[in-house]
Order: sequence, then structure tokens, then C-alpha cells
Amino acid sequence: MRIGFINCNVIPLAERKKLFHGFMVEEGRITGIGDYDKIMEESDELINLQGCTVLPGFIDSHTHLMEMGLNMDRVDLSSTKSYTEALFYIERGVEDTEEGEWVIGTCFDETKWKKGGLPTKQELDDISTDHNILVKRVCGHIAVANSRALEQIDTSMNYVDTETGILKEDVLWKLDDIIGIDMEKRQIALKAAIKEAHRLGVTGIHEVMSRDSWKAYEKLDEKDELKLRVRGYIMHEESEGLKPIEKSDYLALRGIKIFVDGSLGGRTAALEEDYEDDPGNKGVLLLEQNKIEEILIDAEERGLQLMAHAIGSRAISTLILAIESASERPKELRHRIEHAEMVSSDHIRRIRELGLMISAQPNFAYQWSQKNGMNEQRLGKERLKRCNPYWDIQRSLVKMAFGSDNMPMSPIFGVFSAVNHPILEQRISVYNALQCYIKNGDYIGKDEEDLGSLEEGKKADFVVLSDNPLESDDLRDIEVMMTVVNGEIVYDGRDEEV
Repeated sequence: MRIGFINCNVIPLAERKKLFHGFMVEEGRITGIGDYDKIMEESDELINLQGCTVLPGFIDSHTHLMEMGLNMDRVDLSSTKSYTEALFYIERGVEDTEEGEWVIGTCFDETKWKKGGLPTKQELDDISTDHNILVKRVCGHIAVANSRALEQIDTSMNYVDTETGILKEDVLWKLDDIIGIDMEKRQIALKAAIKEAHRLGVTGIHEVMSRDSWKAYEKLDEKDELKLRVRGYIMHEESEGLKPIEKSDYLALRGIKIFVDGSLGGRTAALEEDYEDDPGNKGVLLLEQNKIEEILIDAEERGLQLMAHAIGSRAISTLILAIESASERPKELRHRIEHAEMVSSDHIRRIRELGLMISAQPNFAYQWSQKNGMNEQRLGKERLKRCNPYWDIQRSLVKMAFGSDNMPMSPIFGVFSAVNHPILEQRISVYNALQCYIKNGDYIGKDEEDLGSLEEGKKADFVVLSDNPLESDDLRDIEVMMTVVNGEIVYDGRDEEV
């Protein structure tokens, strides 16, 4: 079936930047670009987009879609403005949950509360000792559990404090296994999260996943229920025996994920100097250089891309040294550094020389690098100026893709965040931010031959926006009107048929 999309402003993000105002989709690919005679004569169906703007689909280069889906049935603490409010929502969650079951609060950010500090094990016990209660910080690197929940956790694991109930890093990556999420729940969660991704204009993701999550994606793909380009990165410790997999047009395994350090919010990102608000603490280096080299050599032998989480300057330095020492295929495999928040000018130079990629999250910068915000508290004013240096990275010609880490997923908010970076010198243009959220994401995901721009013969993955982001007064006002994957409309948010 041939579908013609007309009366629209297309920003193709192609090498030739010439705009056009209509195109045709046939068998999942773009045809008839700008040829109105051909579109009108040959289309089996015409869709009048009434002056909306069309872009290639957004690629979220760093997601936890499974977790996002599971969190939809948990206690959302992301909008809480005080400690008391957060505990109130946990109490309500307990009231709605049978004894012995888990009550999980997600995405709290204590830096936005009037009273700072983490919840305590005792306060969670005061709510209930008949339920397993766990509250997880927005960064995903720190949580607090009550006494009953601690009984379900192997307390000999790293970063488990049985006195305070505070959990960090390693143990949090195994929570789904501890809680007991079966395959049916995983698939239900994924379908709900995919629907939300489509609503936000996302047509492809780079997903950090467990082996069980990969199986859930496989099952959806086999049932033709995926409708999202998923490029998977398996946690390294679960990756034994795996090589790259091209399961289908929608599902592929690209590489492995490692954590070199933690987060700024949890004060576990590995810094060269002490945290401003925690003297004596330089964060946590989760992997030493020799261990990274060992993992890297093994990954390259299997042809796997390395996705390495490194936020703090010490973690980034350690990672780069390991790659300089041990990698033989960095450009070919497109090894990538996730977050890279405290990347220095020297780091950027060496990253460029190695041919590495950066996957950054502009929503982090906008939300936590504001004046008197969390990053200033953690780093002080001088180091804050060097946090998330997007303009420096861009002008160095290092390939940088944007993702969300689900904080929140919205690519439009991500583009807004990059354009309105709190550090004025690090702001980038709307056009370049769109490239980072679309074209560069497809490049890092090794999909540039078929995706990333709207050109004749490329796959028909695109998003229809209410306004032109290149001309918008406030990007946050833009709405996603339609999302199309492989020529199929997977989300239609128009008020009425056009």
C-alpha cells in the first residue's frame, strides 16, 4: 500500500539540507520525495498533515525501557516536593498491597525536597514490617530498603548497609531477580512502555538489558508486537557466549554494558577531587583499569560494542587509559562512553583520537546544573562550569548522541535541555541537538545506512510534530502528533482525522 504524506514541512537531516513538503511511503520505505504529481497519482491513501513538521524518528540512545514499563505499576515519587509527601505515597502503596508483597517507590530526588537526606530503614519499617518496601533514587544507583526487604537480599553483596538499609550500585542491578519478575510481567511491561515511547515520538532505542529482558524482547518480536527499533546492550556479567545478533529489522544485540562508576546524585561518580558537600569522598571506581582491559579484549574478540558508563573525571580517565592500552578496534566497533558528565578537554581530545562515541543525556544538565542545584552542591561552582560540556564536544567533532536514561524519556525535553543548557557556553543549536537525538543515535547504533535521515530509499521511521522546532519560541510547547515506524502509524495524536 502506498501512503502519501502531504502539506508538511520536512526537515530531512540529510547531507543535502533542502527541505521538502511531501513524500510517499511504500513497503516501509520513503519514495517520491517532493514529487507532488507522483504522490497524488500513485498513492492509495493521502494523509494531509496540515502544515505540521516531519522529522526522522527520535532515537533514545540510552534507555531502560523494561524498567520504565515495570515502574508504571509502582509508586511514582518523581513529582514529590518533600520527604513527608514521599512517605505519604509509600503509605498509600502499602494500603493497596497485600501483606508480604513488594511496595517499590521509584524516581525520588531528595535534592528537590525541602528536607534533604535519604529516607531511612526505620521510617520505612514504621510504615510496615509486613511488606517488602524499597524506595529507589531517580539516578538508579542508590535505594533504601526496610527490614523485611533486606531479608530478601543477599547482604554479603557489595554496597549493602544493613544498619541504614541503604543499597548502592551492584545490588540494584539485580533487583528484578530478587523481586521475581516473570516473563509474562516483562512482556506486559514492555508493551506499555513501547506505547509510551511511541507517544513521545521515539522510533528506536538503545536498551540496557538483562538476559531475561532480551528474551522478553525476542518474544514480542516473534509475535510482531515490537514496532520499535531496539538495539540491545547486555550487562557484561550476563553476556558469556554472546556475539552480535541481528534478530530482525526491529531487534538486534549490539554490545555489552559495564559500569565504571556511579552517579553524581548518589555521590558515587568517581571524581579526581572530593565532593564539595561530602569532604573525604571522591566517589566509587567500580572497575579498575586492568579489569576494563580484560573485559574490552574479550568483547572485541566477540565483535561486541562496549557501552561504558563513566560519569566522573576519574572514571573517564581510567576508561580511556584502558581503551588506549588494550583496544584494537575502537573505531570499527564504535565503543561508546555513557554520560561522560565530567569529561575534560584532554579527555575529549583523546576520545576523538581513539574514534570513540559519547552518549549524553541533556536532561541531566538542565535538571541538575541550575544555579544552586544538585550539581553545584556536589561539585562547587568551578567544577560545575565543566559539567556536561556539549559545545566543547560538538566543536571537537566527536560523535555525540543524546538519550534520556528515562529521566524523563521525552526527546523534545532533551532537545530543549541541550539548547537551554544552564552553562551558557555549552549550549548548542536546535538543529545540532536534533542531529544528536536522531542522526547520531542511528550512527552509534550502526543503523546509518537505513535510518537517521529522510531520504529516498531509507526506512520510513519518522515523527510528526505540531510546530517546527527550528522556529519555536519554546520547544516544550511542541506536541507529537504522529509516530510512524517502518511505514506503519504506531501513534496518532491528532484531534481529528485530516
